[in-house]
Amino acid sequence: MTDNRVFIAQCDTYDGAQAAVDRVLAGFGGAAAILDGRKSVLVKPNLIMPKKPEAAVTTHPAVVAAIAAAFVKAGACVSLIDSTGGPHSKAVLKLLYGKCGMTGAAEQSGAVLSFNTKSRTVSIPGGRVLQKVKLLAPVLDAELVVSAAKAKTHGMMSMTGCSKNLFGCVPGTGKPMLHRKFSKREDFAGALVDICQAVNPGFSILDGVWGMEGAGPTGGDPKHLRVVAGGPNPYAVDLAQCHLMGLRTDSVGTIAEAAARGLAPSDPALLEWLGDDPAPLRRYFLPAVRHKGDAVPRILRHCVGCGDCARICPQKCIAIRDRKAVINEKDCIRCYCCHEFCPFKAVSLE
Repeated sequence: MTDNRVFIAQCDTYDGAQAAVDRVLAGFGGAAAILDGRKSVLVKPNLIMPKKPEAAVTTHPAVVAAIAAAFVKAGACVSLIDSTGGPHSKAVLKLLYGKCGMTGAAEQSGAVLSFNTKSRTVSIPGGRVLQKVKLLAPVLDAELVVSAAKAKTHGMMSMTGCSKNLFGCVPGTGKPMLHRKFSKREDFAGALVDICQAVNPGFSILDGVWGMEGAGPTGGDPKHLRVVAGGPNPYAVDLAQCHLMGLRTDSVGTIAEAAARGLAPSDPALLEWLGDDPAPLRRYFLPAVRHKGDAVPRILRHCVGCGDCARICPQKCIAIRDRKAVINEKDCIRCYCCHEFCPFKAVSLE
């Protein structure tokens, strides 16, 4: 039997993040009950790139601090880590933590920032797409992993939530390589679920106080969702998130994949909704791609030729010419890494 319980806590501002997170955890017996004797906790926020919290690109530090503080209070040693799609180094992590507000979140909560850049390859029994994968060592060494996701639309998967957040457990440039290997949408969704199964998070919490709509996961616009949600099953929390954002469940690859494997239902009505009534909190988010068929990435006029898109492209089909990026559309696999990682929002999906 899958655990389809999801607790919804209305949270209008980040000043109320601690109270909202505490309510979510209390709905499942509290942090001590979730720990169940375990002592080491790894909180995995969505830190896709170094962005200030108000951009709604990354998990807000107030939510991360609230999660960490609750488990520290329950007697656990809590650490934080993530990995971008570029090099996974101590220097990159220091920049990432500082820009995204994680340095302050750790200091406030009593957690520690992990600068351990080691990784190990693990097998995935029953993996549909992946039979083995390389993951961050701190994730594998933790007794309990908490996925601390951000409510955002996504160009390839339609939505990124608690299960896709764990793609960040793949170190650095390993992520673009998986995009290249599994360029078909359904195969990539299968790989994401396989990775989530390998990480096996013990709890998942969604930062939906402010989400992102439109050209997510990095180029969209902030939208006030006023929700912190959570539960033991990351796919159930994702399904609740999809419903709250007004997105079609059949458009989200990870939800369809999880439902096909019997890991969660495909209908939000089959969830066990706990906490606040979700109906008044439901908002309709503009999707990342608003047409049928695959979107084509286009370089906009304000591109400065920084080269980040060329470096992240798994197909190596982007070149910098006359201080502008140029995409070879014939070789493009529509993974949208260029769109996700452009720091200037100079890549559109058309």
